[in-house]
Amino acid sequence: MMSAGPLISSPQPLIWVMEGVHAGDNAQVRILARALSSRRVSKKLSFNHLYSLPNLLLGASLRSLEPDVQAALTPPWPDLVIAVGRRSVPVVRWIRRQSHGKTRLVHLGRPRAPLRWFDLVVTTPQYGLPKRSNVLHNLLPVTEDVGQIDEPYLSFWKEQLVRLPRPWIMLSVGGSRWPFRLDATESQALARAASTRAAELGGSLLVTTSPRTGEAASHALQASIRGPALIHLWQQGAGNPYLAFLQFADRFIVTGDSVSMMTEACRRGRPTEIYQLPKELDQKWNFDHLPYERLKSFLTAEGFFTPPRNVDKFVATLVAGRHAILLGEDDPVAFAPLPDPLPGITSRIAAILPVQTS
Repeated sequence: MMSAGPLISSPQPLIWVMEGVHAGDNAQVRILARALSSRRVSKKLSFNHLYSLPNLLLGASLRSLEPDVQAALTPPWPDLVIAVGRRSVPVVRWIRRQSHGKTRLVHLGRPRAPLRWFDLVVTTPQYGLPKRSNVLHNLLPVTEDVGQIDEPYLSFWKEQLVRLPRPWIMLSVGGSRWPFRLDATESQALARAASTRAAELGGSLLVTTSPRTGEAASHALQASIRGPALIHLWQQGAGNPYLAFLQFADRFIVTGDSVSMMTEACRRGRPTEIYQLPKELDQKWNFDHLPYERLKSFLTAEGFFTPPRNVDKFVATLVAGRHAILLGEDDPVAFAPLPDPLPGITSRIAAILPVQTS
């Protein structure tokens, strides 16, 4: 299936795509920009030690950027900047200042800064942001449409799978990201649980790790997989079958640390099981139980307080909506596919863009 093309017809806005340190974040901003306009410029941001300062202190500045990146930020200034992650916030505010306020700012996730600084903040439940007129609350983050992937790539990986018995069960493995822990011991437990499930179903595992999995956990996982399997351990620059496995798998097992991986699996509408990783600390102190809700909302909206990321909320929503089950539970009568959030996001962004003239 081919992409339908950018949402906005000619003249199309100039979009700067701010790419940071996390591959998943970068994928989201690229997908959203591609849906909006064919006039896109990627700006790869690298930071010095000042990035750790609060955004309220950095202000609208380039002080946290490496000198070569600063030098690359020159006019013509964009109509729209799409960014993700708190490190980008001082940079995008500086860009808007240079444009004399013309540039619109869209932020994905949570900026850890006053929400009023942005024309639109697109967020999901685990971040706990308050309701505001410029905050779009979605169940799902932006994810890739597998139907747009090149046919030669899909054909190559399908040839690797045909010898394996079905059902093909994709095992998507994340890694340690606070508060979740995935070490070598937990990787062995995950491998045993996934292998047992595959044996029960008479199928095969299609295993992919991620940059966060780590070498020790990856090798422990590989050594502990039993039964028919195709195992791909993530390496920088190496070919990755992740999107092909999403396309061809009959069902999925996903570690519960990654919202994007769970989303990509559940959007297929096929049986999806979530493997819950252990936590370093109990998240009872996630502030949800505290009183003074209006005060918490105010402090969060003004950038003085950031609620801890709570992925358990996201998992609970998936399970309650029959989009997924926890690993080992009985399948429901049918799994409900998740809707694509992209059309709603692009419509909101189109509404805030400055009027384009030929």
